[in-house]
Amino acid sequence: MNPTHQLSLSVKQMRLVRESFESLRDYETSVVLLFYGRLFEIAPETRGLFKIDIHEQATKLMETLRITVEALDRFEELVPVLADLGRKHGTHGVQAYQYEKLRSALLWAMGQALGLEFDLETRAAWDRLIVAISVVMQEAAAQSAADH
Repeated sequence: MNPTHQLSLSVKQMRLVRESFESLRDYETSVVLLFYGRLFEIAPETRGLFKIDIHEQATKLMETLRITVEALDRFEELVPVLADLGRKHGTHGVQAYQYEKLRSALLWAMGQALGLEFDLETRAAWDRLIVAISVVMQEAAAQSAADH
C-alpha cells in the first residue's frame, strides 16, 4: 500500500465519524439533496457529470460512505475499491479540483443536517477522511490517464 493511503484518524476521530454517520442516516435524503444542491451551486460545471437520476446517485454516495465508515479500522482494504471508483470518475471527466468542491459541499451539507452535533472535532475528522478518500481516487485516476 502506498504510504499516502493510510488513514490517520485517532480512535476518537473514528468514533466521531461513526456516531455522526449514524445520525446522518436519519437525515439521509436531506443530506444528499443539500450536498448536490450545494455542489451544483459552487461548481455548476459538475451537473453535467451526472448521467443517472440524482436519487440513484444519492443512494450510491450514501452506500460508499457507509462502506467507508464500516471499514475505518481497515482503510487499506478499501484502497482498491476507492482506486477503481477514482478511475471510473476519471473516465467520466471528473477533474482534480472538483474533489475539493465535493469535499466542501459534503462537509457543508453534513453541518446543515447535524447542526451542533457537527462540531469542530467531528468536522475535522470527516475532513481528514474525505481527503484520504480523495487522494486515493485522484491518484488512481491520474495513473489511469497516464497509462492511456
